[in-house]
Amino acid sequence: MGFNPAFADLVEDPQHFFTQGAGSHWLAKCQDSHFWRDALPGKGLMRVHVSHLPDSKAFLFFVQPVVDLHGSVLDLLAHPIFIQCPDGSLLASNNSFANFMGSERSALIGLEASRLFGGDGQQGIDSGREQLLKEGTLEPIKVSRPDGKIWWIQKRLITQNDQHLAIISEMWDITRQLQMEAELSAMQSADKLTGLMSRDEFLHQLDEQLHVAKRIQMKLGLMLLDLKSFQQINDDFGHQVGDSLLRAVAQRIQQTLRETDILARQEGDRFAIMAVHLKNSEAMAQVHHKLALAFEQPFEIDGKPVPMGFRAGVAIYPDDADNANSLFNNAELTLHQLKRDGGDVRFYDERIDAMVRLTRELGKDLRGATERGEFFLRYQPIVSAYGNKLLGVETLVRWEHPQHGTLVPQEFVYIAEHVGLINELGEHVLAMLTRDLHQWLDYGVYNLCLTVNISPQQLKGQGLFDKTRELLAQLGGADQFTLELELNEAAIHNDGQRYAQQLHELKKMGLRLSIDEFGSINGALNNLTKLPIDTIKIDRHFIAKLGKDPDAETLVKAILRLGKDLGIRTSAVGVEELDQLNFLRNEHCDQVQGFAVSEPMGSEDFITWYHNFNLVRGGIQP
Repeated sequence: MGFNPAFADLVEDPQHFFTQGAGSHWLAKCQDSHFWRDALPGKGLMRVHVSHLPDSKAFLFFVQPVVDLHGSVLDLLAHPIFIQCPDGSLLASNNSFANFMGSERSALIGLEASRLFGGDGQQGIDSGREQLLKEGTLEPIKVSRPDGKIWWIQKRLITQNDQHLAIISEMWDITRQLQMEAELSAMQSADKLTGLMSRDEFLHQLDEQLHVAKRIQMKLGLMLLDLKSFQQINDDFGHQVGDSLLRAVAQRIQQTLRETDILARQEGDRFAIMAVHLKNSEAMAQVHHKLALAFEQPFEIDGKPVPMGFRAGVAIYPDDADNANSLFNNAELTLHQLKRDGGDVRFYDERIDAMVRLTRELGKDLRGATERGEFFLRYQPIVSAYGNKLLGVETLVRWEHPQHGTLVPQEFVYIAEHVGLINELGEHVLAMLTRDLHQWLDYGVYNLCLTVNISPQQLKGQGLFDKTRELLAQLGGADQFTLELELNEAAIHNDGQRYAQQLHELKKMGLRLSIDEFGSINGALNNLTKLPIDTIKIDRHFIAKLGKDPDAETLVKAILRLGKDLGIRTSAVGVEELDQLNFLRNEHCDQVQGFAVSEPMGSEDFITWYHNFNLVRGGIQP
């Protein structure tokens, strides 16, 4: 005989109870009845439910006091709860379960599982019982009802002395929860500013629509477009006006497209259009023509007309790619090429395809290139404009490709970003730099500013922060060398505000920050006033035009004055001629670098150059 402590408390002496006490008739009574009520002296009315244990001659007696139902413990819980025997018949429940079943609780007690859960939409409630009895645990079960509600049922097995006694099931209505999750998912899949589809959802839809296009043997066009002068407007009038303009642009594009076409905002001022069910490639030219006509009407800002143009890169399935990723990449590369070469619209062509093949080849070769030792560093000195003081060096990475020879960053950095290797490459550059700096210290080279180019993507993770801390710690902190991280102006222009916090954190670590190719993009002044920039490097293309182009000279003068007014160091890159150097001296440029000073050189050559410079110039001023 086995019993739990609660039964012992109830009858005090279970052995006496079943042999001579009030329960002496229960063993005989359970032969023809599985449910009855019985009064126990001093305990009140009890509900007795009997279950025959499988593979055993034993019986399970479940005893429950008959009390005010509203006062029972189970009825204190709002969600439905029911207790079953191992054979599935109902032992007990709370009122919420009875209401769920649409019946009186007393009518449900003792019913077999087939009768209890035999109705429409109820069969699933008892599912998993056999698995629970066999394995002892069961994951929550989700049950859908004909009324549209969805319930989550958690079942637990109660055992004693390796015997299965009962199954307790708790039910929760998760309909509203799922609705809220669906609403949240819909919100997350939409661009918050314009209400258009987000980039991730667009890519998902692109993949699905390509399968449809393949099945019905139709073409699909993908157009990526960005606004020509949006950033200037955003800088001049503020983000609030820029946001209003983006919403107006989104609305106008949407009105131009067919109902079956899909529009999404990618990021910033870039939009993506998916034109489905096209009979031929020429149909995409018509899409562009309609958009161009729509943009002939100026937009309005503060009651004033503002003309707005756009550039568009186009790729078509199946002509240009047979999957979503390739199609999107080809459209993106086409737009990138268009922005570099100029123009309003460009379709993917064989020349771009050759560039894509090379990009893919280099992307594949990039993997493992650091381990194979294919990267090396070159150092270009940076001196004061009058040339009597060595201020630092710019660290330049090169890739010695087995087939394509020596490649410069412009030829492989964007690929490293695209294939997700930019962080690995950046950390490798810092590791190589650390190795060389240890050698420099051994040869008495110190007190220099080391400029290292970084990608905005490196600001997204912790690796850049950890590696720079490690480098400074190994070299004795900022006393031996000053580290300056350099981003190009396009990166600052597009992502500067997004990464402002990270840039400020780097500044707190004792690092300098500089902008390269300054002057190449209009409207960059806004970044100088909001970001912790130490140095602006004038775009080498303007330096090359000094003495030849009055407009270039005017722009360089303006940048130099701007640097003085803001207290930001100015640096000229690509100085190759004495006339250029004299111009920069006269306009009080702070520092210069280029072939007029020295070409980039290896670590050991720089050590020699350093000591020669020190000897000729009469000492490096700290």
